Amino acid sequence: MSIVLLRRVGLAVACGVLAVLGSAVPPALAQENPPAPPAYTLKTVPADLSRVQDGDPLQVVVSGLPAGSVAVLKICPTRLPDNLLKPDFSTGTVQWQPDHDFGSRVRAYCGQEFSDELTGQRAGAHNVTRVRSHTSGDVVFDVTVPRGQAKPGFVGFDPKYTNFDWDEKNFPWADNPAVSADGQIRTRSWSYSCDENTPCALTLEIVGADAAGNSFDVFDTSRVIRPAAPGLAVQGCGGIGAETLNASMPERFGRTAVAWNQLLCAPTGGSQPTTIVGETEDAGLKAFDTGASDLAVTGSGSALAKQAVRSREYVPVGLNAAVLATTGWSPTDADDNGSPLISRLTDTFSMTSGELALMLSQGGQNPDTTGRGGIFRDGSAFVARNPALAKVQASPVPSEFLNPVVRAGADPTALFWGTTGEAGPGTIPVVLSTVLAETAEWKFPDSKDVYGAAAGKSPGVITDLGALDPTGNSQHNVDGKVGQLAVRKAVDSVMTGTSAACFGGCLNWVVTDLATARAYGWKPVALPNASGKFVEPTEASLQAAAGSMKEGPDGTLSPGTATDPAAYPLTFAEYLAAPVNPLVDANCVPVKPKQDELATVLKMARHGGQGALAPGLAPLTPALAGEADARAAKVGTGTAAESCKQRDEATNPPAAGATGTSGTATPVSNTSAPAGSPAAATGPAPAAAPTPASVLAAKNLADATAIPPFAGAGVLGALIPLLALLVLVTLPSLTAYATAGRPVPPWLGRTTRAVVALAERVRFGRAA
Repeated sequence: MSIVLLRRVGLAVACGVLAVLGSAVPPALAQENPPAPPAYTLKTVPADLSRVQDGDPLQVVVSGLPAGSVAVLKICPTRLPDNLLKPDFSTGTVQWQPDHDFGSRVRAYCGQEFSDELTGQRAGAHNVTRVRSHTSGDVVFDVTVPRGQAKPGFVGFDPKYTNFDWDEKNFPWADNPAVSADGQIRTRSWSYSCDENTPCALTLEIVGADAAGNSFDVFDTSRVIRPAAPGLAVQGCGGIGAETLNASMPERFGRTAVAWNQLLCAPTGGSQPTTIVGETEDAGLKAFDTGASDLAVTGSGSALAKQAVRSREYVPVGLNAAVLATTGWSPTDADDNGSPLISRLTDTFSMTSGELALMLSQGGQNPDTTGRGGIFRDGSAFVARNPALAKVQASPVPSEFLNPVVRAGADPTALFWGTTGEAGPGTIPVVLSTVLAETAEWKFPDSKDVYGAAAGKSPGVITDLGALDPTGNSQHNVDGKVGQLAVRKAVDSVMTGTSAACFGGCLNWVVTDLATARAYGWKPVALPNASGKFVEPTEASLQAAAGSMKEGPDGTLSPGTATDPAAYPLTFAEYLAAPVNPLVDANCVPVKPKQDELATVLKMARHGGQGALAPGLAPLTPALAGEADARAAKVGTGTAAESCKQRDEATNPPAAGATGTSGTATPVSNTSAPAGSPAAATGPAPAAAPTPASVLAAKNLADATAIPPFAGAGVLGALIPLLALLVLVTLPSLTAYATAGRPVPPWLGRTTRAVVALAERVRFGRAA
């Protein structure tokens, strides 16, 4: 073992022992004149931690530290209790003295597992260790904002929260009697919360040595965080008023809708212009058609409308894009010893349309063979084209069989195969599949046992990602989740780097839109345009696409028709579906206040609202802005009588084949039984055979159910940070040997395997 690595392991072990067990240095051995702490700077992104939400991306950067420094990030109460005791053996018998050492208090009161409400799992921002980058000179934590509560537990040397029984000789101060025979339940247990009402401190313990070799151990609690629950809320307005409009929209447009509301009502404190009704686009368009909503947001015109009776104008308000985004870590950095260091993925991967088609149609299982079309295998064109992807390898020992599994993000133990997205009908699958349907690779494997009648055939243009599993035998092409929260939950452990598989890099993939990817810090891949050039989705590439796309029959831009060489191929426009006929009440009387509000909203969306679009959305091109003005001018120009007639027809559509009064579409036939049909039988309905839709619904329900995190493995559970430090120290050295083509020393291989095995046993509760 090299001297450098020995020193590194020793420093890491010392840091880990301190973090786990606390300081136990007798006063006589403590430094009389400890070295001055290093001058460093601390930055967080975002800088304002009082307005963050659970799950938001959070970066903590410590700059100016000496080489070899290590930092540990914890979530702690802003005020730590000061009730600790410590043993003093200087008189020959144990004497208990107050322990006011701040480090001891941090380790004692912030050592519990912290459960995050969003994911229902251990928070990735708590008890996480990072080492200094030789490239940047910084220690960087890329995590997500935590919100939740520390797992209730005991603090051994705090009389109120101890798990020691009173003993006149040894623990005469113990004051937490057991209330269960095994002592696991006591009168009190220690816990703390972190939320908007109970702020907490981002607590950093920084350990290292200065140029003279003097060690230091510094704590920083200067950053206070007030995390709110995830969600969108309009601030500064007077709530719902008589003129407030109902606006149906998918989640991806919510941030823009909130900004627009605040733009109009916050300056005066007036009522909200719109009530934001979050629902899938098909449901939103149905609500608009029947008059339940006054507006609806869609990116695909009438493609998702089961009926289109109500006369409407699709008013363009912004540009968005369907994307395949990735999140995770890759060993693209190096520490101060020159060993590989994983860092948050910042590279933009380049992927051909054929590779994307293979990834989403060839099944998520067995990516080391034919799964994902083999695009993640060593030496594939996709891997060779993207160096940061090629560096993501299995650990502790890279393998041609396991490397593709890690790159694809497959986790068989969790029944998650690395690629997810929002379930339900939406614009994203429509745009994506419209483009991929033009490729030869967009087809299912020729396996009738799995894909049934669809085997070997193209999925065609789909409206729901669930259609990529055409039978009940899910092949995990895309593991769709209900809502953005469930999608974020699926990728959280990889996004924060806390997954046990992240030592050699780890990735997950999300089929989503550009605005959502920007909101959560996911990195979209670049795709080839009509000229074969890889193009990233940016404001410029979205506007270039919009300027060269064709209009479809309903007046909306048709995906996949852009011809500009600078265009991103999966661009689409976001539209407000607005009624041509006036808004009326139940008695068919025009409602002028609401009609005026609708005109105000449309004007704002086309003009001032273009500057308030959520990140990822691009403003309209001049041509589209002109089209928006022309279409908005037609809104409300019809008659109240026609408005009532269409509302009644949309609510009670005629039989199949009849046309609606607007002449724009054929309504869906009424699902109720026709006159003269026998009455429905009473009693329990017979059990229905499972269908792909029912299987998907059951799966989505299971995904939406929060499962409490594993309670831990006793004392060994507290050793996870120390084990992580040891792995962090040894694995990069092992990887360096493999990269250099040199044989791995036997001692290093044995040590690494032992540490990883113990970490896995602790993680899954198998420690014995």
